[in-house]
Amino acid sequence: MGQILMVRQAGDPILGQKCEAIDPSKLTRQDCKDIEDLKETLQYTKGFGIAGSQIGIKKRIIVIQIEKDRCGYLDCEDVPMTVMINPTWKKRSDKTNIEYEGCLSVPSIRGKVERYQEIEVTYYNEKGEKIVKEVSGFTARDIQHECDHLDGILFLEKVVPEKDGFATKENIQRFHLKDLK
Repeated sequence: MGQILMVRQAGDPILGQKCEAIDPSKLTRQDCKDIEDLKETLQYTKGFGIAGSQIGIKKRIIVIQIEKDRCGYLDCEDVPMTVMINPTWKKRSDKTNIEYEGCLSVPSIRGKVERYQEIEVTYYNEKGEKIVKEVSGFTARDIQHECDHLDGILFLEKVVPEKDGFATKENIQRFHLKDLK
């Protein structure tokens, strides 16, 4: 079992740095500990995804877990806790959508971000096995968001410049809930 670690907030220099690839066939004891810490921290925060840099680990590791019942987006599906080591993705079509996103590292602000609706993600699991999957909807958005963290990018840098591109967490619930459904 891992530890719950502090989620780094916007402004922390580590969030602007690129993470380093690790060898998935030779995970060290520290790599395994880092993965367990990511899992434990994600479960504690009740977020849908977390990247290594968000807890101070400069490794290309993300963990996602989506519970459809807690997700405010129409195109959500249940995704069990999934560890992705050295994830990469590519678009499957040019179809995009613009929706509000939030982030554990930017807890009170939401922003409209354009993302591809369908992607192919390639990663290694904890056993060192290569996985290639086609994903769509909110899962695709979540993976793109977390992979941005691995490249030192916060969603704030990708917000579509329009008059309602940003909102507080509370105002999303009050005024923009229709955008999520």
